[in-house]
Amino acid sequence: PIPAKTTAFARRRIAGRFNAWLFRDRGPESTPIVLTQRRVFVLPTRPGLVFGAVLAAMLIGAINYQLSLGFALTFLLAGLGHSAILHTFRNLAQLEIEAGAAAAVFCGDPARFTLRLINRRGNARYALKLRTGSALTTIDRIDAEGSSNAELVLPTQWRGWLRLARVTLETRYPLGLIRAWSYLQPDMSILVWPRPEPDPPPLPLGH
Repeated sequence: PIPAKTTAFARRRIAGRFNAWLFRDRGPESTPIVLTQRRVFVLPTRPGLVFGAVLAAMLIGAINYQLSLGFALTFLLAGLGHSAILHTFRNLAQLEIEAGAAAAVFCGDPARFTLRLINRRGNARYALKLRTGSALTTIDRIDAEGSSNAELVLPTQWRGWLRLARVTLETRYPLGLIRAWSYLQPDMSILVWPRPEPDPPPLPLGH
């Protein structure tokens, strides 16, 4: 029989390759990064699934009881949900991300990665969320043909180069029924210096 550790390793490797193919994990990317249509993924949220189930129940009830107003309300809400898919997708598509400041820090101090989000369209973007590891930040609004900075704060435990991991950029605007998200990994690193000793001994006397 195949050892359990070997089977688990093979499964993780296959899952990693599948995720890299499905979500197009390219590793560190040079900026600017443009979120084209192929990079934006859309799925219903939990409230969206409940909304779809309620619509199905309403449609069944309208068919059974032959309610004209029931049909009208059901199709009106279905059209609203369909419109939400489009608006949620457009709120994220064609957004441009550039690398910002990434100053060196001492070990133990938080590392701050700054990303600049640029909106080239003539309509504003709303309710954007960026997440990587334990870092989470939100942007309430990006004006039409404007930009906004997002800062991701990560803890530092080891000295050396700290590379920014893959960032998830998502939105649920406008109704919260649909979640659109994209993965990006700007080629950004911060140098973590060794922390100086708080009470060092005096330097040796010289000439």
